[in-house]
Amino acid sequence: MGDANIHAGHRERMKEEFRKKGIEHLADYKVLEMLLFYSIPRGDTNETGHRLADTFGTISGVFDAPIELLTETKGVGRESATLIKLVSAIIRAYMDDYASKHNIINDIESAKAYMKYKFLCQASECVYLACLGNNGKVIYCPCLAEGTQKHVEISPSEIVRTALRCNAVKAVLAHNHPNGICTPSSRDLRATSIIYDELRRVDIELTDHIIVAPDGVYSMVENNMFPAHG
Repeated sequence: MGDANIHAGHRERMKEEFRKKGIEHLADYKVLEMLLFYSIPRGDTNETGHRLADTFGTISGVFDAPIELLTETKGVGRESATLIKLVSAIIRAYMDDYASKHNIINDIESAKAYMKYKFLCQASECVYLACLGNNGKVIYCPCLAEGTQKHVEISPSEIVRTALRCNAVKAVLAHNHPNGICTPSSRDLRATSIIYDELRRVDIELTDHIIVAPDGVYSMVENNMFPAHG
C-alpha cells in the first residue's frame, strides 16, 4: 500500500509539472515514463522510460520503432507498444492535417513541404501519390503501398488507376527511406521513369518524385534526376 501511494504521488507531481511548465524541460526518458502511466496503471515506469530511450537513442527513435521491437524492451508489453504507436500515428495525422491546409502543390518547395509530413514516425517504406487539379490543388493523396524497412513495391498500374479515378491532371509521387539517405537508388530512378511514361499515356503529368529520409527531403526535379529532365 505504501509503494502504491508513493508511486501515485510521484505520478501526480509529474503530471502537475507538465501542466505548469510543458514538455520542453523534460528529458526524453521522463516523457516516456509519463506516457507509460496510461498503459501501466501501477508501479514505477521510470526504468522502462530509461530503457526505451537508451535502446532507441532518441524520443523520435522510440516513436519510429516497429511495434515488434518495442515489445522486446523489458517492461514494454503489447498495450504500452500500442500506446506508443498510437501517439506516433496521432503526430503524423496532426502534421498531415496541418500541411493540408496549404494543399496547393505548384513548385518544388511546396511539393517537398506537403510530402514530408506523410512519413513522420513511419518505420517502413511507403508510397504516396498526390493527385492534383489544374491549379495544383491536391484532390487526393492516398498511401498506395507499404513495404519493409528497406523496400516497397510501387505498382504503376495502381498509380494510373488512382490518378484516373479522381480525374487528376497532374501527380506527385513520394516515398521514404526510413533507415537510409534521401538520394534515389537506381531502382527508384527506373520505377519513376516507368510511372512517368504510364501516366503520360493517359494525359496525366507526373511533375516530381519526392524522397523523404532522416537526412532530408529530395526532389528528383530539383536534382535533375527526373525523366522529363533526362
